[in-house]
Amino acid sequence: MEGTVLLVSVREAGESDRKAFLREAEMRSLLSTLGLQVVYALSFTVKEKTNRFYLGKGQADSVREAVLAYSPDEVAIDASISPRQESNLEKLFEVPVSDREAIILSIFFQNARSREARLQIEKAEAEYLRPRLADREANLSQQRGGVRGAKGEGERKIELQRRRIDERIRALDSAIRESAEVRNVQRQSRLKAGLFSFALLGYTNAGKSTILNTLTKAGVLAEDKLFATLDTVTRSMRLPNGQKVLLSDTVGFISELPAGLVKAFSSTLEEALSADALIIVADASHPDAVGCFRNTVETLESLHALDKARILAINKTDSIYDDISYSYLKSQPFIIAETSMKEGIGIDSLIDAMCRVTDEAFEDIEITEDASSDIISRLSADASIRSIEYSDSSVTVKARIRRELASKYTKKKVIHERDWERP
Repeated sequence: MEGTVLLVSVREAGESDRKAFLREAEMRSLLSTLGLQVVYALSFTVKEKTNRFYLGKGQADSVREAVLAYSPDEVAIDASISPRQESNLEKLFEVPVSDREAIILSIFFQNARSREARLQIEKAEAEYLRPRLADREANLSQQRGGVRGAKGEGERKIELQRRRIDERIRALDSAIRESAEVRNVQRQSRLKAGLFSFALLGYTNAGKSTILNTLTKAGVLAEDKLFATLDTVTRSMRLPNGQKVLLSDTVGFISELPAGLVKAFSSTLEEALSADALIIVADASHPDAVGCFRNTVETLESLHALDKARILAINKTDSIYDDISYSYLKSQPFIIAETSMKEGIGIDSLIDAMCRVTDEAFEDIEITEDASSDIISRLSADASIRSIEYSDSSVTVKARIRRELASKYTKKKVIHERDWERP
């Protein structure tokens, strides 16, 4: 274990026992992902947040008594607290204090592998640390000074440190923009090639990476941990209907995902959210499967990303938590595919759903023109050519093209009959 932690769960007035239990369980999972062992947990209902401690004075004193009794390495509070509140609590407890945002940032920092993901995490970490500098002036050299994994001796000259952070944020912004521009060029190239793209989206640990690995043999790390995947990974595959498609996996969502992280990962999310269709992955084994699904949909709505074809892959159906939630998921107005990638169940169902989506987006055309025509080069820019037949005076081209582009080719005969067989 990396260390021990005392967990403080915060309940809102009127919050149900079930919701509070699920929130605490999720926070425990976050801490476990960091390798932290919860030695004791306290739960408080905070009717009115205080400026000094966030918690009430009596509640803060109760936490201090528990700290003295259990001697944890730090205290984790399942809430977002201000820099001043964090500083006051650290002085009272005499151990470091991390709020929910710091815990999630730490996991992201720990799991980021690509250069782009590390840039995004470093920016989010710097923006989180900056307002906390003034309140750490007296003890920056002794305490952690920010997100786990970003340790180091602090500067006593806070203004100098703040300027350096501002300069670093600007440099990170520039580097992230450069990465985003490269992504955009690659995305435009794929569009010109007529490739159809799917994005795997959903709550963290729902099984998105396992689906990507199963369908494309991508070899992406797939662990039973929150936020095991932070980098957008895109792989190609050919569907049974002959359509070549791209499948992208990206960072998972979670309730109350810090705004700074959503902003920091905007370029990465853009890659997935610019996809032609969404595959939303729901975990049927999760105790709050419906809540996780709703959180995913709400996040996508806030990103204006639901105006496209949608498949709902209800995953882990070998371990359904409860039938009511399962029935709710199956009733959603999406194309439904029930799967258990771990057991190899429902793979064909998901592939068939993807074929259905691409069949709606494309049509097959047959065009005959004079042999001297440039129809092949013109079609190559917009479509996937299936066959070319020459005669003495003409050329006949069969191609698969997006429906919105088909009207460019007036001399076309649309093929309605399809007789594809699964390879």
